[in-house]
Amino acid sequence: MGATTLDEHLLDYRAIGDHTADVTFLDSRGITAHLTYRELAARARGAAGALLTRGLTPGDRVLLPLPTGPEHLTALLGCLLAGLVPCTIVEPANPGDPASTGARQFRAVTAVTTPAAVITTDAETANALALLGPGPAYLSTADLEMPESWEEQLPERRPDDAHHIQLTSGSTSAPKAAVLTHAQVTANVRAIQHALELDPDRDRVCHWLPLHHDMGFILTLSTMIKGVPLDLMPSISFLKDPLSWLRHISERGATITTAPPFGYRTTTDRYRRSPDQDLDLTKLRQAYVGAEPIPLQVLTDFRDTFVKHQLAEDVIIPCYGMAETVLAATMSLQHRPAGELSWGRVKALRLDREALHQHSRVSDAAPGRPSITVLACGRPLGDLTVHIRTPEGTNCPDDEIGEIHLRGDFVMAGYLSPEGTPQPVADRTHATGDLGFTRDGDLYIVGRAKELLIVNGRNLPPYDVEETIETHPGIEAGNSAVFSYTDDNGEHVVAVVETRRRADAHERIRREVATLVRQAFGFNLGEVIVLRRGGIPRTTSGKRRRSRLREQYLTERLA
Repeated sequence: MGATTLDEHLLDYRAIGDHTADVTFLDSRGITAHLTYRELAARARGAAGALLTRGLTPGDRVLLPLPTGPEHLTALLGCLLAGLVPCTIVEPANPGDPASTGARQFRAVTAVTTPAAVITTDAETANALALLGPGPAYLSTADLEMPESWEEQLPERRPDDAHHIQLTSGSTSAPKAAVLTHAQVTANVRAIQHALELDPDRDRVCHWLPLHHDMGFILTLSTMIKGVPLDLMPSISFLKDPLSWLRHISERGATITTAPPFGYRTTTDRYRRSPDQDLDLTKLRQAYVGAEPIPLQVLTDFRDTFVKHQLAEDVIIPCYGMAETVLAATMSLQHRPAGELSWGRVKALRLDREALHQHSRVSDAAPGRPSITVLACGRPLGDLTVHIRTPEGTNCPDDEIGEIHLRGDFVMAGYLSPEGTPQPVADRTHATGDLGFTRDGDLYIVGRAKELLIVNGRNLPPYDVEETIETHPGIEAGNSAVFSYTDDNGEHVVAVVETRRRADAHERIRREVATLVRQAFGFNLGEVIVLRRGGIPRTTSGKRRRSRLREQYLTERLA
């Protein structure tokens, strides 16, 4: 393959060492580690050699249950240099307990991805995970040092070779694994770099998103390939002190950041309780927001709270994307005229809520009627095209709701099949399962055709949450249902449970169900509703009708 073709289709990870910038690792208080790109490239080449000398071959899949840090980037880039296919996943909590949620999820992931190796933080963790999923080689980051005798050339990669695997749901029972090729990743990364106008002489990227999240992973790759200074903070540090995110941006002069809406909401709430008067956000020029439904009020509150700290109005940029398109699909990059529902790069519409929720119809809100605000997620990047389609497959005109289909060079090779190969995607088109419409070139998201929950940027199938709820002794198997809905304040998850227990036990059941979900999944239910047996609507075959339940809840007919 000639140099021109290689440059056209592939990102060159070998060139990271040519950059003079660095990666800095932070916690909520300050710097924890530091690597120049040259040092990182040398470590990654050593890791590639260590992996290849252990018998791994290009195309083998490697799981990375690692925290954000130098070892993670070393292992990740080592895999990519060696032609291996990394899949970064959440570190399993309590790997020594086979019944824990983390252990169950790890077993499910290994069953779907069938990795040749798993790289962990230390030998103790490797040994614990080996008991959960025998088969792969279990290595620790200490095993990734360059063998003294290894001087072989790194393998060449082809555009259609698998680049990485991204899990697309938080399921503990049946995660989907999207296979992304080098050509697809290259196309999306270059589109992102163009949209961000990344400049090594001007920019510094700072974010706290985990590297198992497509937003954190691809933004990190995009930054390193361009040679822009990068600051990474573990998400646990952000959750411990949300304002530390903005303090690092202020003190280190970061120009670009990103987070799901809950990150902006949490930071605003913490500031209002405990203001930090030393923030200076003058240099911040782009703050992307996506990964879950975006409430206008969250963005407005963030803007109004931090404008006193020199936050420019056009910094916030709504976007839409998913692992199946590598990352970014649309971005709201254009500047909007100032108005009640429009400012900076943010634009919203106020629609009739009943027409939208009950009749799937776009109708501008009228005075005195209930309304809902929906946000513009912008226009497609690169060659990607957005098609809104009816259930029959015909294209919808502007202002008609249908399922969002995305077509173009970013679209994945396919989900990993049980045979270990991607299931082909027809016509480079991904049916997202999201419902939306277009107006004046902008994409608006209004819901989901599928029942997937999106919580704090994570995709969760409702049956996983229901399975956890049904471990409660007062709730029998199949007697719970979980759904979500969106209003102007964001996404809310509601659990409905049936029980034989007496009414005086219902309040305790509500508290205990909320606790079970919080402990297992790390989020708070918006509401827990307890019904008598038979209260959950079902099909004739007994399946839970979650969409019907949601409709009854929104129209106050749930009892």
